Amino acid sequence: MQEEIVRIVFGEAETANVWFYVEIVFRTLVMYLYTIFLARMVGHDAIGQIGPFEFVLVIAVGSAAGDPMFYPDVGLLQGILVITVVVLLHRATGALLARSSKVESLVEGDPVLVIKDGHIIEDALGSGALSLRELLALLRVEGVRDTGEVEAAYFENNGKLSVFRYPAEKAKRSRSTEPLRTQR
Repeated sequence: MQEEIVRIVFGEAETANVWFYVEIVFRTLVMYLYTIFLARMVGHDAIGQIGPFEFVLVIAVGSAAGDPMFYPDVGLLQGILVITVVVLLHRATGALLARSSKVESLVEGDPVLVIKDGHIIEDALGSGALSLRELLALLRVEGVRDTGEVEAAYFENNGKLSVFRYPAEKAKRSRSTEPLRTQR
């Protein structure tokens, strides 16, 4: 019975040494940083309304919590250590983001100017973060019927669109935001 409790808490006997736990911390750090990098590469459309920073936290904690539940060779202590390191890394990264706009820009990304003076900036759409179809849909959600109504629009790092409209008297016709199938 006591051997089973030790196995449940520490995992398999050959991994129950101090250096293995140091290795877990190192592996967790590497995977955390790599996952942030990949989340930034994938872009906002693939991870939804949360930023890459939060996405990594959800993935890492979920994975670390699940392994000790399903795999008998992964001890509870190992899962607890990984979750603790991930949360500490998340807190440290958050503190670093609050102190450095360069790090914040690197981790979270910057808003992208997608419309200027009523004209869509095609190069901004080519970055993979936002397609023309998605941009037009986001404009429709904001009640914009034509891009000529928009002085500037930014695709934010949280996946939303910030729209600055011209006053009604300055609006002009440029490009309809209506889906092609509904235009007549």
